[in-house]
Amino acid sequence: MKNLFPRLSRVTLKDWLEYHPYDSEKPSDRFYIDFCNDLQYEILHIDVDDRLVGADYKYLVCVLSCYLEDIVSGTAMWTSFTDEHRKLYGKYLPFFGMDGYKHGEINQSDVQFLIWHFCSNLSIHSRFIDPYSIGNTEIALIVYHRLKAAAEQAPVNDDLKDALTLAPDADFDQVVNRLDFFFFGCYLHHYYTTTLMEEEILDVKNQKGTKKHIADRRIHLLFNRHSPLLAQSSGEMLACWAGEAHPLYKNLLSLSKRKEGFFLYEGETANHFQMKHIASGIIVDLNKPEWDFPLVDEETVVRMGIVQWRDEWYATGPVFPMTDFNERLITEKEKCLFASLASHLGVVKREEECFFEVNYNNRFLFLESKREAFSFIDSVWETYHLRYGMDSMDRKIFDVNEVTFNVDEDLENMVIFFNPRSGMEFYPNIAQCISVWDNPYFDKNADTNIEELIRDERVSSDFIFFLIDNHLIEIEPITGAGGYHYVWAHCDFLLRYWKKERYVSKPSLYIE
Repeated sequence: MKNLFPRLSRVTLKDWLEYHPYDSEKPSDRFYIDFCNDLQYEILHIDVDDRLVGADYKYLVCVLSCYLEDIVSGTAMWTSFTDEHRKLYGKYLPFFGMDGYKHGEINQSDVQFLIWHFCSNLSIHSRFIDPYSIGNTEIALIVYHRLKAAAEQAPVNDDLKDALTLAPDADFDQVVNRLDFFFFGCYLHHYYTTTLMEEEILDVKNQKGTKKHIADRRIHLLFNRHSPLLAQSSGEMLACWAGEAHPLYKNLLSLSKRKEGFFLYEGETANHFQMKHIASGIIVDLNKPEWDFPLVDEETVVRMGIVQWRDEWYATGPVFPMTDFNERLITEKEKCLFASLASHLGVVKREEECFFEVNYNNRFLFLESKREAFSFIDSVWETYHLRYGMDSMDRKIFDVNEVTFNVDEDLENMVIFFNPRSGMEFYPNIAQCISVWDNPYFDKNADTNIEELIRDERVSSDFIFFLIDNHLIEIEPITGAGGYHYVWAHCDFLLRYWKKERYVSKPSLYIE
């Protein structure tokens, strides 16, 4: 039996409130806190494996008890996920059979999936977890029976339902408040997003930043990162929860990412500030914020993030007035901040034509060194500028390190793959696994670690799908009751799960 010191991990009111959109105890909370601790005591003494240790059990039982509360109270956090999964894949959940599944009620497959989801996000064990493992199945069965019994007497949390309500005419601040809960507080995403935030806080402290910088990082995550579950943004989560009948549904789906940059104040009207994005020269009519510092026309420069909601731009998060602004602070990437995706895809399409011309109509190129890769890229760029009549000295060059791995050491080979969505992609030390007739590095005895390819955010979904769909790789079966078949059958779900906001490739290397 494990020595886990259960007393040190008891769930407290403070722990429980982290999963709720209010900050004081409500009448139903005590029941669920007591249930958390009873459940933890029961599963804490199961000698499963070393995946869960110490306080992990506390967080796990909070997730499972929140699921109970969600189902009993009809708050639809869980069912909004399973409904969306069904729209995408034709069934409520991946991996597990749906025989006897009762939508909106307690199900053993729900419990088993939640345990898999939680274990998959443990930062110290960031690896594939077999959803059919004996340990998870054993815990899931015990928890399922406990939840079914508890559901008969568990109280409905009307305060939770009221706090989650999104009015049909909710203003931007109210929407942001709900987004913040669904992204950081909802039990389905809490562990992952809390881990992200902890990493940001550590980075800010290492850079001697302030609480203001931490708040800036938090709002950036809220609008720019996605949850593993279906690779959804905070706006998509809230939209799925609100439902298609909600007046704000389409607005939530079209909520923009947060654009961060340097802006020059150029005056104001009754309701807006005119702010010029310095890197691009674009004028933004900013819904008038309440700033506590003086504004001088054509002089005041601020660094801030803005979000577009219902055709209006809003300042989000802290604003940093720049007393010593220098244009050298502007990065090449920021110059493309307001460029349309259609414009970028036009560049990629022209780049693809040049890539195929230089590479003899092949989508793959196999090389031995990073130097050869740079030489090839130069050839593509020169062809591009010769064909389209542009001065090669005017090109905007993003460092190749930005779109590839750090391959300065232990490089045996490199694959360049042209992705029609995003441009050239660079993959080191994988050529030996790709069965293409002109690949000099192919080794039929080499193993491809499909888990690593799927998990690594730097490897595009398009690259993996291209390899699999064209039978260009031989994949060793994954151990476990499901074998490789569950990875094959649920590949798209797993790619969404691990790639998150990078599930859909976007242009990242521009030469115009």
